Amino acid sequence: MNGLLGALVALFASAIMSVHSPVPVEDPATLALRDFLSEKGSPLPAEELIQYSNWKSIVAVSAAESSYGKHLGGAFNAWGIKDYTSGSVKYGRTRDFASWEESIKYTSELLYKYDPEDGEPDPKQMVATWKYVRPYGHWVNNVAYSLYDISENITV
Repeated sequence: MNGLLGALVALFASAIMSVHSPVPVEDPATLALRDFLSEKGSPLPAEELIQYSNWKSIVAVSAAESSYGKHLGGAFNAWGIKDYTSGSVKYGRTRDFASWEESIKYTSELLYKYDPEDGEPDPKQMVATWKYVRPYGHWVNNVAYSLYDISENITV
């Protein structure tokens, strides 16, 4: 009887906890960005991107550089960022990052160097120093279109 009573109490307690346990609710912006990236076939993590106020620019540059991360230039490098670390074996070539978290943070900080006010530089003003290789028009158009696409499809 004690075993049965204990099992019933455990079952009851489990039922009560599941009813009263808070279920995490995801931010609508994160959900919308996750859907947007999923439609693009992107591996970029919406949960990490959305933490940065300039996430739209981060995503837009990834569109121009790697089709939203589908064609990486290096490990976790959807932005074509070069490695100019002294002594690096990849010096002058695209940089490898250890994680999406590291690469997204680095990209956000780099965009703030182009636009210290909000980290969302105008593509035309940054292209020559970001891209290095001509022609620049195609890159500018890709970034601009991605920003437009984001504004049209993520409305939170």
